[in-house]
Amino acid sequence: MNYNDNIKFDQLPAVDDIAGVLEDIFSVKLDISGGWAYDNNSALKVNSLTIPLEQFLHTFASMRANIEMNLTQDEKNRYAGINVNQIEHKEFEIENKQYDLVTFKVTAIKEEDYNNFIQEYKDNYGKESFDLKEHFENRNKATIEIHSDFWFIFNF
Repeated sequence: MNYNDNIKFDQLPAVDDIAGVLEDIFSVKLDISGGWAYDNNSALKVNSLTIPLEQFLHTFASMRANIEMNLTQDEKNRYAGINVNQIEHKEFEIENKQYDLVTFKVTAIKEEDYNNFIQEYKDNYGKESFDLKEHFENRNKATIEIHSDFWFIFNF
């Protein structure tokens, strides 16, 4: 896996109805407003939750990562197999406002490579000639890792 702070994805533009955008794309209804959570000025405001907090954080991070790394990219720059894992959660105050800053490790593989790995696995799994260890070593080498921050205001 290649940790790479040099890989950057464009921040998503501000929208008037982030809950509506996410519902349109992912068919998920969330009681949220605000921005894409890039910094304290674009913090995502969470008004209520119907799922556990950790599940919500993972869900939102996954949705934003998929939009940034796949849905808004041209075909050659798309990533797939996108996974997020929380690595840090801090709470603090700025100008009398309480914020939660959550950092996620995001891993992914270029979409074309990912599709090739999946096809190779499907075509060869169970065959004596298929080196499963080598397959997963190559997949691991093709995986990038970035760290992304998410800023939240919890209003409940």
